[in-house]
Order: sequence, then C-alpha cells, then structure tokens
Amino acid sequence: MIVPSFLALLQVFELHFTAPSFRTFATLACGWVLALSRHMVTSAVRAANAMGCKHIRSFHRFCSKSSWAHDALGLTLLRTLDALVERDQPLLVALDDTLGRHTGKKIAAASMHRDPLLSTATRVAFRWGHVWVVLGICVQLFHKTWCLPVLFRLYRREKLCTQQQRAHRRATELAAELIALLAKQLPHRRVLVAGDGAYSNCSVLRGCPSNITFIGRSRLDAALYAPAPPRRSGQMGRPRVRGKKLPSPAAQANAAKARWPSVEVNAYNRVVIVKVMTIDALWYSVAHSELVRLIVVRGFPGHTKDDVLVSTDVTIPPKDIIELYAKRWSIETTFQETKGKLGFEQPRSRTERAVERTAPFTLLLYTLVVLWYARSGSTLRSAQSTKAPWYSPESSPCKTLPAFSDMLATLRRASWAERLFEPDANAPTLKKPLAPLLACLDTAASPRAAVLKSRLVPPARSLTGRAWCAYSAHPRQGGARKNRLFRCLRAEAQRGAASSRDRRAGHMACPWVG
Repeated sequence: MIVPSFLALLQVFELHFTAPSFRTFATLACGWVLALSRHMVTSAVRAANAMGCKHIRSFHRFCSKSSWAHDALGLTLLRTLDALVERDQPLLVALDDTLGRHTGKKIAAASMHRDPLLSTATRVAFRWGHVWVVLGICVQLFHKTWCLPVLFRLYRREKLCTQQQRAHRRATELAAELIALLAKQLPHRRVLVAGDGAYSNCSVLRGCPSNITFIGRSRLDAALYAPAPPRRSGQMGRPRVRGKKLPSPAAQANAAKARWPSVEVNAYNRVVIVKVMTIDALWYSVAHSELVRLIVVRGFPGHTKDDVLVSTDVTIPPKDIIELYAKRWSIETTFQETKGKLGFEQPRSRTERAVERTAPFTLLLYTLVVLWYARSGSTLRSAQSTKAPWYSPESSPCKTLPAFSDMLATLRRASWAERLFEPDANAPTLKKPLAPLLACLDTAASPRAAVLKSRLVPPARSLTGRAWCAYSAHPRQGGARKNRLFRCLRAEAQRGAASSRDRRAGHMACPWVG
C-alpha cells in the first residue's frame, strides 16, 4: 500500500485509537497522500487499495462519529518536533489563519468570510467556506524554513454561533487558546510565536504565559507610553500603571533628529541592508504595563512605507526580530501546498464533527510527509531529481532545494515501486498490484497518465489492433479498405464504451457506488 517507513511514522498515533480505528486511520492517511484525483474519503480508500476490506461507511464514520481528537494527534507531533530542536534553543512557532473555500449550502459550519486573496484596499470580497486558526512549528530542513502545522481551531462567525446557540469566540481568542495549550505542553522550552498584525492585540499579548514571546506587526499610530515612575515615599492613592505619553512610531520616525542605524538582515531568502529605529515603551492598550520593543524598519526592498514590528522581549536585537518575523511566511507556503497538493478545500462534510476533523487531518498529513522525507525519504532512489531542465546545473537559476511537491512525489514513487517491483514478483503476481495503480491513473484523467498507462499495458493482440496499425501506417490510403478499417475501429470503441458502462453498473468492485 505504501512504504513501510511511512507506516512506521504513523505508529506514534496508535495510542489515541482503538485497533479498528487505527487501521482505518492508517488506510485513510496512506490513501490521502497517494490519491491523484479529488481528495475525498472514497478516493483515499480507492488509492489505498482498501476496497472491500470493510464497508465504506466505516471510513465515513471515522471522520464523523469515531471517538478521537485532533488535538491529541497534534500534541504527539509537537513532542516529536520538539525533540528535533536542541534543548537550549528557542522554538519558533508561526500563527495565522486561512480560508478554506467551499461550495454548497449544506456544508456544515460554513459561512461567508472575507477572502484575503480577492480583497483590495477599496473593495472587500467574501467567499463561502471555513476559517481555520493554525499553529505550526518552524523547523530548518534542507537549508530552508518549513512550517509544520500541529494545532488547529475552527472559527465561526457570530451570526452562525447565534443560530447554533453557542458562545461566539473571536479568532484572536482561539489563537490565545492554542498558545496556552502549547505553553502547557512545553514548560521547559522558550517559545517564540510569530504572527501577523491581526494577532498583535490584547487577546493574545495580555496574559501571555511566561515562556512565550510574541513577535508580530504593530501600527505606525500606536499609542505609546513611558514606563510608570517609581512610587514616591508617602504617596497616596494607587500606584501609576504607565508614565507620560510618548510620540507615536510614525512621529518618532519623521523627527529631524531620528537615528537610523543600518542593519544587514537575511529575510525572505535574500540578504538586504535596512535602516531600523528601536523604541522600548508601553503599548498600554494592547500589552498593558508590559514593556515591549518596537522596531521601525525603513528601506526594505519592495516596501515604500515604513514597517513596524513588535516583540514582548526587549532583549532581542532588532536584527533577530526582523529575521524571526520573516520566517513566519513559511506558514503561507504551507497553506498553499496543502490546498494545491493535499486537497485541503476539497472535502464536503455535512456534519460538524467531520468538518472539525477533515481539515486538521489534511494539515497533519503535510507535517507527516515532510517528517518522512527528512528522516528516510531523502535517501531513497525515488528522491533523485528528474531530468527536467530546471534541475540541470547548467540552467540559471538552478533548483537545488526540494519543495513539498518533490517530497510528495518521492513518497508516491517509492510506494508504487514497493507495490510493483518486488524482488520475487513475476507476471502473474504483478497483475494484482498493477490494478490500483492503473485505477489511480484513470482517475487522474490527464494526458500524461494516459501515456504512462499505454506504456504499462501492452496493446491487445486483436483484429482492431492490427487494423489500427495498418490505418496508422497508411493514413492516406483510400477506398473501401480505409472505410472498413474505420468502421472496425468505431465498433471497437463502441464496445469499449459499453463495457465501461457495464463495469460502472456493476459497481466496478466498489461497494459505495450505487
């Protein structure tokens, strides 16, 4: 079904399932990464060659009714990733939300949300779907930063919560819950959380655990204050919580005597020199009486306006704050790859619990594929780069680092090789493992799949095959001979179409079709 090394990676989740549920989980996980068509439960079962092992409703019940929690799986992966980082080094975490677009009014827990890709500064676009708040661990693999998702929360709009008679929780409150859960699981680790400007607010920064440092975007018009002065002897009344008001970051940046030291930073895969201004003050409306460090960045390539970053740790240098925040972009790449390669937006669940499990299941598979490639996949023969021109050293620039698509392709190639080219395989034994691969190629419905299938399946030794060869060899011949050949080919095509309809009517050995 799949390479044994990937199955071994799934064994860490065995404690969170019963024995039958774990077999269902392993089947869906293997089929999901091997599926070439739309990522649904049925396509995953077909890709895993598990048709007939149990009823298809068992796989659907696994998502909608089985007793398991995605938080338990995510925390297990969190402990695995924590072991990859040295104990004295901080753990970088990326925090963001993403929109899963869907169609259909019967999709559970779906509503209209702002689409960040279609919206502009003057026009706001909305799409039907789900918004997920995601927390991912940033690790350095293959000279590149990868964000591996581990914890998730589904955000529901206030109107939907009113209809369902449940308490409404903002996305920032869900993010604060994920951060608290992460800090509780890693009390020994210093954690750096990088988020965008939507999460630089009081819900996240106030009451942050002691081992959490937040780094994000701030505002040019932020209301800043000096620290509270010490209490005088004999002073009456409650002590002051903030000092005098300071100019905003924009006002300090535009001052005539402002100092702008130059700093060389490595951000977004390039080394640039920018000018920075450091401001240590109280951002009282957001962080209350906690001293924060604001970094005003000027001169970054492609940015016409000044940027402001904030850190709750005033001991971190400006250079490190900029580089740590730039690594947050890896979570955006994770969202793109998960939606494009693993079908994050394709399931159409109609129950609340299935919705709350399917999307996290897909994001966890992204983490598992990257972990598998880092542990054993990169050393396999299937991981060798193809002969595409962009992999050639003569091309400029040349692609040298693996992308997630390369990792997923390596896993699929290794799995197909494991299934097809066993050492003791012969012609009769290859017939059975070849069938699911051809089914996957059929569902892919692409010209490349058709070409590959034509290479795997030898041409039929029939009158039609000989007629087609004769017709192809003499394309300009005329008269009755050409007409007879054409009628023969057309009759064979009609018989093939009828045979396909009969197979579909006979359920094609799929118990869920009908």
